[in-house]
Amino acid sequence: MIRDFLLECVPFRRLAWPIKKMAPSQDPMFAGLGQAMRVGTDLLAALIVGGFLGWLIDSYVLDTTPWGVALGLVLGLIAGVRNAYRAAQRWKQ
Repeated sequence: MIRDFLLECVPFRRLAWPIKKMAPSQDPMFAGLGQAMRVGTDLLAALIVGGFLGWLIDSYVLDTTPWGVALGLVLGLIAGVRNAYRAAQRWKQ
């Protein structure tokens, strides 16, 4: 019964129509803009996650008020820069 319900749900059933992918942009400005947005989003997400984990450690684990957030932000910055560097290495020349 549950299996039948899950098979009828949208994520689990096969789509009846073909999915069309968008063609990549031929304009180099828009291609570069997309890459820049990805790098910026990676950096911001890493900082948010690092700061949040540092705050959790400060608040509930160690009670070292400013240092957990500071350490989390530094580690988030390092992770974000690393992710941005790895993404830049995959770009076409």
